[in-house]
Amino acid sequence: MSDTPRIRRVMVAVLAALFLAQLGAGVYDLLFSNYLSDVLHLDAGQRGLMELPRELPGVLSLFVMGALFFLNEVRLAAVSVLLAAAGTFFMMQLGDGASLWQLSLCVVTASLGLHILMGTVDSIVMHTARPENRSLRLGQMRALGTAATLVGALFIWVKWKFNDDFAWDYILIIAIFLVSALLLFCIRTPDFPRRKSVKENFIFRREYAVYYGIETLHGIRKQLYMTFGYWLLVNTLQQSPGRIGMIVLCAGVIGLFTQPLIGWSIKRYGEKKVTIFDSMALSVLCLAYAFAPDLLPAHWAVAVVGCCFVLDKVLFAMGMARTTYIARICGDRRSDITPCIYTGIAINHVASIAYGIIGGIIWTYSGGPQAVFLTGGLAVVGAGLLARRMK
Repeated sequence: MSDTPRIRRVMVAVLAALFLAQLGAGVYDLLFSNYLSDVLHLDAGQRGLMELPRELPGVLSLFVMGALFFLNEVRLAAVSVLLAAAGTFFMMQLGDGASLWQLSLCVVTASLGLHILMGTVDSIVMHTARPENRSLRLGQMRALGTAATLVGALFIWVKWKFNDDFAWDYILIIAIFLVSALLLFCIRTPDFPRRKSVKENFIFRREYAVYYGIETLHGIRKQLYMTFGYWLLVNTLQQSPGRIGMIVLCAGVIGLFTQPLIGWSIKRYGEKKVTIFDSMALSVLCLAYAFAPDLLPAHWAVAVVGCCFVLDKVLFAMGMARTTYIARICGDRRSDITPCIYTGIAINHVASIAYGIIGGIIWTYSGGPQAVFLTGGLAVVGAGLLARRMK
């Protein structure tokens, strides 16, 4: 992971803890839509509204990270995992008839932890790898996260063949989070650039504008996979948690090999070309998502949408290009890297929240997924056009 022997030894322990954290996060994400649909019986409009408490922590994480400026990235990751465990614990107490306010409070807590974790993982890589190797190291880190998701998907796939009780899944998630947090608190961490005040965590410079613009458009793109892709499989195509687990398992196996390759391609071809290619590929997937359920027989529609979901998951890793791009243009301002990553996450999630709500309304009143995925496809195309201005 790191390029110096001293830090490498420490990072092995950090990677083990982050693997566990991402394993818990992977199982949590895998079950989320099914839990809302099967246990709490939410409809598409309510599911869209749930993106507000789920994605709002992406914005709040910038302020929480700022308030915890005295913690380095590894300790911040430990706090994030504890928040995720707390939110998951309270969510498993809910049942049919729980109010949206109760659910929202649980989702905000768990999601805040997961979003802080998301930023700290990338930041740790950017600070501990040589500049010329950042994309390679980030690709390896993403592969590790995919391996964690793969283990989680395999567990859910097998477990749901014999037991369909969500409670055991959530108990496992909480236990994994607690072990990860304990490890992260006990690790003797490497040195990171110190932030001396809250103000240093809010950075808006003109040279970072393209990065922030692309993050805005990819906030919309993210909903197409994380919310509406899942919802298309769960609600429209009536796929079970076991089947979703199998699909995610396939995506994980492929991603395990493609993510290091994507990291290499960023180093070889540059962030601009990779981001433009990502947008072109996603445009095609949006068309398949939109029309396959209506134009194809049910079993073919499941196969096509499932393949799109796998490819979407694989292409999601190309977001690494945005992280390495902002780390590169920060240059000698190493202390800007972590705040810029969190600012990008915050901007991304403002757009994501808005489109989660709007997309849910569109889906409800249009009666299908076409308008949701076609509108999101326009944002994907816009991200590709804006990427032409990357340095």
